[in-house]
Amino acid sequence: MKTSIKYFLLAFTAVTVVMASTTNIQSQDIQSDVSGFHINLNLHYGQWNTSSQFLEGIRNYDPNGYGIQLSGGYGFNQRMEAFLHFSYNDFNLSGDWDTYTHTEAGVGFRYNFGATLSKIRPFLDVQVNMSALEMDRIFYQHGTGGPRVEGKLEMEGITLAGGGGLRYFFKPWFAGTIHARYHYGSDYDMFFEGIELNLPDQDVSQFDVGIGVAWYFGKRF
Repeated sequence: MKTSIKYFLLAFTAVTVVMASTTNIQSQDIQSDVSGFHINLNLHYGQWNTSSQFLEGIRNYDPNGYGIQLSGGYGFNQRMEAFLHFSYNDFNLSGDWDTYTHTEAGVGFRYNFGATLSKIRPFLDVQVNMSALEMDRIFYQHGTGGPRVEGKLEMEGITLAGGGGLRYFFKPWFAGTIHARYHYGSDYDMFFEGIELNLPDQDVSQFDVGIGVAWYFGKRF
């Protein structure tokens, strides 16, 4: 009986050592992990466009801008993430405006490619946003032959955005990101100095490219 117990303990010890070594090797092999909670900060540069004759003159004067995007979310597994985000864009590169901004806040979903053994993880994502544009000062003429006045134009609506990019993981929980996005909104409510304008088909699109960092609050392999 004592001999059997001795052999059992030796076998158990050997199996435990092998399992611990295997786990350690697997942990060392893990290069990336997109599961769990994370935050993401991006700096981007882009351009907006429109088919609206009313907005075209504003767009042509200063079409380019820079901005920042902050997002936070949760990875359900190594493929799917959901996130909330806020982005701010400033198009006042000429310095001729009091305000010339585009802000968005919304929800998004991201699909990741690759696996935990890869440092490089490409992804695709989609976003639904509440969007707001503010342009101050612009000139507006009320009706044919009406007075030409200056003031602030505000636009509010829903935009859809699609994009993609990749993350390079310096650590399994810390990555640098490259990200490109295309936004489109076609149904904006427009206000000039607080007065609603009934102008149809005032669409806005935006394309931007950014770089940033992502931090995952998960395992530390």
